[in-house]
Amino acid sequence: MNVPFHTCIGTIDLMVLRPEDLSAQQLGDALSKINRFGGRSPEPWSVAAHSVLVEALCPPDLQPYALLHDAHKAFLGDLMDPSVELLCRVGTRTAVENAILNAENRIDRAIAAAWGIALRSRSEALLTACQVAFLAEIWVFMDVLPGPVPPAQTDLFDRAIGFLYENPNLIGDWRDAREHWLERISFHASLGHLTPPLDPNPTSMTQAG
Repeated sequence: MNVPFHTCIGTIDLMVLRPEDLSAQQLGDALSKINRFGGRSPEPWSVAAHSVLVEALCPPDLQPYALLHDAHKAFLGDLMDPSVELLCRVGTRTAVENAILNAENRIDRAIAAAWGIALRSRSEALLTACQVAFLAEIWVFMDVLPGPVPPAQTDLFDRAIGFLYENPNLIGDWRDAREHWLERISFHASLGHLTPPLDPNPTSMTQAG
């Protein structure tokens, strides 16, 4: 085992992720407990909830992958942009950025292969939806807008704001965020857009929650 990663249902190897390590139950449980903004929002806002927001902002062909676009954070955590910038300033920028990108890509490829879905991490529409989601989140939760919203993205930004106010159940309770994420996964799976790997221990997440 090269990089042991301990979980409540066993230890896995981050260098050799298996499909059974990447089930919807395991990813959803982890992503719903990882807060964005380093936990600095007034109420917990999870990576799972963010992923559901990004799905809502993406065109239909990207929506299944949008739910998984941050799934690598189930193993890497949510390393915020300011944290990355600090690491770059105290280290070597190229080395830091390359290491993070390579690790994310490695896990993204494993997830895409296990779920039978095309890798879309660098899709321009997905990156736009993710950035607009960030702007809406930081505006609603922190009352800060770190930069102007491009005119071409105004409608998307308004949709993101509306989504946040219309889905208060995603804010605060990680269990609600997990169930919502899993429901959206099940919806796309029912349409044949993705094939989540079977969970090796389907009762483990219920027990943990």
